[in-house]
Amino acid sequence: MWNRIKALVWKEFLQLRRDKLTLAFTLGMPLMQLIIFGLAINYDVKHMPAVVLDESQSQESRSFVDGLVATQYFDVKVHITSEAGLRAAIDRGKAQVGVWFPPDYARRIRSGQTGEVMIIVDGSSPTTASSAMAAAQGVGQLRNTQLLYDRMGYGGAAKPVMPVEVRIRPWYNPDLRSPTFIVPGLVGVILSMTCIMFAAGAIVREKERGTLDQVLVTPVTPLELFAGKVIPVIAMAYAQLTVLFGVAHFLFKVPVAGSVPLLYAMAGLFIIPMLGIGIRISTLAQSQGQSAQMSMLTILPFVFLSGYIFPREGMPLPFFLIGELMPLTHFIIIIRAIVLRGVGLEAFWPEVLKLLGLTVLIWTIALRSMKRAEA
Repeated sequence: MWNRIKALVWKEFLQLRRDKLTLAFTLGMPLMQLIIFGLAINYDVKHMPAVVLDESQSQESRSFVDGLVATQYFDVKVHITSEAGLRAAIDRGKAQVGVWFPPDYARRIRSGQTGEVMIIVDGSSPTTASSAMAAAQGVGQLRNTQLLYDRMGYGGAAKPVMPVEVRIRPWYNPDLRSPTFIVPGLVGVILSMTCIMFAAGAIVREKERGTLDQVLVTPVTPLELFAGKVIPVIAMAYAQLTVLFGVAHFLFKVPVAGSVPLLYAMAGLFIIPMLGIGIRISTLAQSQGQSAQMSMLTILPFVFLSGYIFPREGMPLPFFLIGELMPLTHFIIIIRAIVLRGVGLEAFWPEVLKLLGLTVLIWTIALRSMKRAEA
């Protein structure tokens, strides 16, 4: 069995080496996409999930939070009680913004001094961080104006001390560089294209050339044929992953803050369901042209609904739910968590479970379609 699979794998690699155009597409197009899109794409977002650590428990702090919510840039998800809870919420991606009021916030404002509020922003998304910082600064200026009028109305000094000082701390991407946020997600998009298009074209190519029937009359079983087609695609996907992250690190200065072995393991968990989608397309298409068209029609919704280009929080509910059925959606969350925030499996295990569930669903559909095609 293994000798037959090795022969099929070797056949695929020989075929790839002879097909110069496909080889150039495999190596050149991903690098071109990474460089072009990594330099060109930017984002905007509202309704960022936020958590509040209010040690002041005062009317002044609640008024500031109400001002943040009124801008529509912030959705306060939960009020927490400790610094560790605030850090955990941002580390695990449950919140993109943390608002921290110290115990003396209200006392300092009432006594004519400066009350400080800390806004902690997840800087792994530069656009999100910039929007959050600008909105927080705007709320701070508005509160300053209101409180200054109150103080001056009560006979305050001609040059009163600013009552509120907003301090911004962007985490994970302090310089707010767009490539640091864009490139990891772009790697997931490119892997999606590689897995779907090559897996879809592998079997269709045999159909079109009339060699599929010749292979099936040999001792090779359908399972061995499938393994021989899939293993080279997995090897190409991992080779692309290595090259792309090498370029991302040296050209775009994107660091990998987390575990590289964990990143590769999660990439494998993502590659498997994407191959299943490609195999499903291969059973439907009758030519390589049909296969390419169906692959592109499949990839486009993945790109637009996965959260790579448009923030999913602002999508209508039906499209948000469709995005949940796409492996790329969950892999982008995982890859950004590992690369940018440097967290481990404990931070994104729900996404891992979703990927496993989608793998079972996708491969169940793909294998059934293969059996019907053989019949």
